[in-house]
Amino acid sequence: MQAEKLELAIDSIRVRFGSQALTRAAELPPSQPWSSRTPVDRLTGIAGLPRGRLALFTGNGTCGKLTLALALLANATHEFAHAIVIDGGGFDTLSLLPFSPELGALTVVSAPAPEIAGEAASALARAGVGFLLLMCELPEHWLGPLESGASRSGTVLVAVVDAPNRALAHASSFSLGFSRRDWIWERGQMVGLRASARCVKNRVAPPLGEAELEIRYPLGNRQLSDYHASVAEVPSPFEELSRCESAVV
Repeated sequence: MQAEKLELAIDSIRVRFGSQALTRAAELPPSQPWSSRTPVDRLTGIAGLPRGRLALFTGNGTCGKLTLALALLANATHEFAHAIVIDGGGFDTLSLLPFSPELGALTVVSAPAPEIAGEAASALARAGVGFLLLMCELPEHWLGPLESGASRSGTVLVAVVDAPNRALAHASSFSLGFSRRDWIWERGQMVGLRASARCVKNRVAPPLGEAELEIRYPLGNRQLSDYHASVAEVPSPFEELSRCESAVV
């Protein structure tokens, strides 16, 4: 009798709120994180980005968040059959070239309106795209279907915004806040920046503080595609600084 009541209650939830409101544990994908080979792996506390969860990169102005997201996207094009960007108008494929992506695995979805972005992101997560980068905020009513689809399929989901609204911040399982510490100057020329990436929210592991990143700009008259970029974590002052290659912000 009790089992029947429970099934009726579950069915009523499904009818009222939709199938995305219910997820059985047996339907969830393996929890193995995706190793991005970037400094973010250490900050998550699980040696990689969580699958089926929303990771959020925030920060005002030029602060390194986009550089790190581009590095993740480029690596994803080599490891997943499909890596997709939901573009609200600020993404340029040329900015990805210094990170040596596999362009055959990259798809850019142009979303001129938030409603289109939300619907596209939810459909792609539900379909099981390997990596999904959100370059715009989504309407609140699409966040539930997006989370549900990603949790079932195991999609690696990253959103990059200056300042997230409350709904997006609440939906995230892992959040990094970026801030520029100073510019890097050499011979009177600005060649890059140092930025701080601080873990401000972590539901997948205990928060692990922050990291300092060093990002260098492509300089000179070479073609942009000639550069091989990386995002480097700056060691402590007592360790020898490792070499940083050119990057874009």
